Amino acid sequence: MALIEGSENNKSQEFILKTESLIKFNINNRSKSQGHFFIISGPSGVGKNTLLNYALEKVKGIYYLPSITTRPPRAGETQGNPYYFTGIQQFKKMIEDKLFLEWKMIHNGNYYGTHLPTINYALKNGYNIATDMDVLGFKDAKKRFSNNIVSIFVLPPSLEVLKNRLLIRDNNISLVNTRLERVALEIKHKQHYDFVIINDSLERAGEELILIMKEQLDSKDK
Repeated sequence: MALIEGSENNKSQEFILKTESLIKFNINNRSKSQGHFFIISGPSGVGKNTLLNYALEKVKGIYYLPSITTRPPRAGETQGNPYYFTGIQQFKKMIEDKLFLEWKMIHNGNYYGTHLPTINYALKNGYNIATDMDVLGFKDAKKRFSNNIVSIFVLPPSLEVLKNRLLIRDNNISLVNTRLERVALEIKHKQHYDFVIINDSLERAGEELILIMKEQLDSKDK
């Protein structure tokens, strides 16, 4: 599947390379104090994005920060939802220009990165943002934005449940086993997070995430 066709692709690439913020914020959501940076981490397949989508539909004033990736968009995906899509050369140019808070190349050769200018703009101007991030990316973010970050680690109810979720998403047994090998390493990092949620039920875990977000927003407004 092509990234984006013709001149639309060129405009999209230029926007990603030059923009101060990937997100169009509503000034009515602006706070007088610095913004919160909600970071959700957990093993692959644990349901981080599903939980985030559930919560952000019900909590006003928090904007989802899409990652930037070089992988092609899948059916139904568009620029900015759920990622910003770019080419490898553009991505490498952004690395050179220090436009990422953190970035990585995963096992299939695709790059993913978190847009630093958007984070700086949001937090400085009192906007709240949320994104999912792996444990190493969170470690980098914590060093830079320790006063703004609210961190949540998501656990599966069991490794067997996690394996079944991964197999539903991808029937490549070798790839699933590779992801499962990382789980123990990732879970060791949960002690460094502010909150831990067990995703045993979307509604229950989602409501727990909503409660955490609302309490943090309320404490900032006091």
